[in-house]
Amino acid sequence: MESRTRICVFDYATTPDEAVPGAGSIRRMITRENSGMNLTLSKGTLKPGAGHAWHAHETQDEAVFILEGEGTMHIEGYGDVRYRPGMSIVIPRGVRHYNENTSGADAVLISIFNPALR
Repeated sequence: MESRTRICVFDYATTPDEAVPGAGSIRRMITRENSGMNLTLSKGTLKPGAGHAWHAHETQDEAVFILEGEGTMHIEGYGDVRYRPGMSIVIPRGVRHYNENTSGADAVLISIFNPALR
């Protein structure tokens, strides 16, 4: 079995945000490209009242941890999950979902995808 010896350190302050038109932004902290690992870790900010379209990650499981704000994760076949800071939501690959910020403040979430996106 091959041992992994590569250690990666990334500075949040030097990682750029990517605008998500009409919704907020995403900052991809750890990717396959910058770490060599088969996962993606990102921080997303969803503006008050914003949401994104129904979608599914066909080949990735997604784990979401809520840092700030409140909203609803709509999950097909499961229902609506009202979230607040400190909660986690795991969405299996292939399950359609969308996130909606129902509060008057930014919703800030950490998402981990396995295997990596892209």
